[in-house]
Amino acid sequence: MPSGMTRAVVAFILMLLASCTEQAPETSMDGIYTAQQAQRGAALFETLCQRCHSVQEFTGRSFDAIWAGVPAAALYARIANTMPLDQPGSLSLPQVNTLMAHIFDENEMPAGDTILDGDMDFMMSITLARPSQ
Repeated sequence: MPSGMTRAVVAFILMLLASCTEQAPETSMDGIYTAQQAQRGAALFETLCQRCHSVQEFTGRSFDAIWAGVPAAALYARIANTMPLDQPGSLSLPQVNTLMAHIFDENEMPAGDTILDGDMDFMMSITLARPSQ
């Protein structure tokens, strides 16, 4: 094959490979938790949170008023450091992750294949967003 043709083929293959790479999540609408996490989070919310909170406090306009456009790390830190109200900071990191997944699910943010794991660098790069209403 002539060298010009080889370069063209290589360039074409590289373009195909680049188009196949998965785009990194940017918002909470990009499937950053799993449905199983959200289910565990719903049960945990009932057990630990519902005595003081209703899920409506964390959904819809209430959610948007505080959290829309904010990095997911802010919500994570708020839950991890201040909840439950009678024992702030006593939740385990997996519990915080599952509670966030439940809140995302309640806000109709799509689930994905990746478990939300509390990686703060990752969560700083994720903006909280909900479906357009």
